Amino acid sequence: MSGGASLGLVGTLLNERYRVESALGEGGMASVLLARDTRLERRVVIKIPRLDGLGDPAQRRRFLAEIHDLSAFEHPSILAILDQGEHEGMPFAVLQYLSGGDLAQRLRAGGGQESPAQILEWLLPIARALDFIHARGRLHRDVKAGNILFDEDDHPYLSDFGIATALDVVDADAPTVEAGRDQLTRVGTFIGSPAYAPPEAIDRVFTPAYDQYSLATVVYLALCGALPFRGRTHEAILVAKTQNDPLPLRSIDPSLSLPEACSGVLEQALARDPEERFASCGEFADAFERACGSASRSSPRAIQVRHVARLVAAAAGVAALLLLWPRSTGWMEDARIPAPGGRQAELGSSETDRAAALELCRAHGSFCDPEELAGERPHRYTARPILMDRFEVTNARFAEFVAATDLSTLAEERGYSWDGPTRRRGLSWRKPAATIEAAPHPDWPVTHVTFEEARTFCRHLEGRLPSADEWEYQARGVERRRFPWGDDWDASRLRFSETLALGLEPVGSHPTGATPEGVQDLAGSVWEWTEGEGESGPVLKGGSWDTRNPAHFRSAAIGAAAADETSSDIGFRCVWDG
Repeated sequence: MSGGASLGLVGTLLNERYRVESALGEGGMASVLLARDTRLERRVVIKIPRLDGLGDPAQRRRFLAEIHDLSAFEHPSILAILDQGEHEGMPFAVLQYLSGGDLAQRLRAGGGQESPAQILEWLLPIARALDFIHARGRLHRDVKAGNILFDEDDHPYLSDFGIATALDVVDADAPTVEAGRDQLTRVGTFIGSPAYAPPEAIDRVFTPAYDQYSLATVVYLALCGALPFRGRTHEAILVAKTQNDPLPLRSIDPSLSLPEACSGVLEQALARDPEERFASCGEFADAFERACGSASRSSPRAIQVRHVARLVAAAAGVAALLLLWPRSTGWMEDARIPAPGGRQAELGSSETDRAAALELCRAHGSFCDPEELAGERPHRYTARPILMDRFEVTNARFAEFVAATDLSTLAEERGYSWDGPTRRRGLSWRKPAATIEAAPHPDWPVTHVTFEEARTFCRHLEGRLPSADEWEYQARGVERRRFPWGDDWDASRLRFSETLALGLEPVGSHPTGATPEGVQDLAGSVWEWTEGEGESGPVLKGGSWDTRNPAHFRSAAIGAAAADETSSDIGFRCVWDG
């Protein structure tokens, strides 16, 4: 585990009682440490919150007082808060240690999915725990698979209730307002996980229905192995939720054998309007048990037969597709721009750079989260000599690669991909949008390609994907340009959703957005895979046609996606050592 997660505290005795043994991890809200209670000789978990406001002594006192009050909340399915303290100005909470792991780990170990019967084993207790919290005027606001823990006897516990709630009190801009059920609505900063948050989170409206939506999202994930919405930014995910409903489960996984009433229960709990959801989490869990308790999944053999059938069908269509595919003209495929080596440059963002990015974001009314800039750490880079593609890899180039290698992409095999932040059946590199085939658009950037598929393409041409630093250096140069073309934001130099229609377009459509060296589409076409490693997967660079926050088009901006993600707004380009 990295030193950042341990905060340099391994071996330290906190409050003359808790000896830090190791780092367990680091999330968006807190650093997590494993420690030993030297008085009671037991393991405990130390959580040190990550929030700028806690640098104020008054804010720290409020946080610790809230943790103290929350420690009185006792429930058999809520992780216990055992103590609180402060070490060298850092407040911390001491929580119960459980050895059974979390639901996210169980899903990964079990192939990504659970049966309704398995889900009910944790859903019913967790729903009751949430109702217990709500009845006492509190919200969780970060219900997700990673926050459902198990002890050695497989009993489920809801974790991070204290941390999520206590962080709320240090937000001076989050006054309680009387609205909605139980007067629990709050307006303030975003705390939690956008992938699990309901659509009303974008307006900072929080009621018990907020936690119910998040819990239903966990159930959706456990049933079909995927989240209903994903995106490169918090705003993209939340905006998609305000405009779309999750796809029906069977359209994601045809092997699911669920009664219609079962799907209906989940659809109600995931309703865009919070008033259309169930009256409580317990009512949702009870309805799920009645409707889904007897449901089962198709046999592994049936799933395998369908999988093989899809592969056979894909292989049979390759020859016919290539006969219709336009041959590339060659004007873009061989264009490689040299980047001389040996030069040093400052990459990442300084405090001044990050402040300017937030100002630009707010000027356009976007969802502005300082946490999204945390990965832009300033560092010195010494350039290596490389050649970089002038343009992103196109449909035509990728079609020739498929013809030479007989590649069947992951999106084709699993039968779905992402259209921006929305999952859709039938999308792949051959069909980048619901009503658009790739063949008539040979000069569009290829999309719906995984990180490994992009890497394999580049290696096939004896090249590779650029590192995140190489990509940023090519976009910024030694003068540290904020954007590929210079320091000033100019929406006319790229495909920006406020000025142009959404969707893909030919590479090189915005030549005025090129770097001085002539590299094009480093902002606003598609996000591009790089070899950099972020918190949730490979680093993406450049923003895309689906990006609404202009700060994400900055050359220092960072996106991330799981290595197996495919989407209509992710593409790539190659580099060659030279």
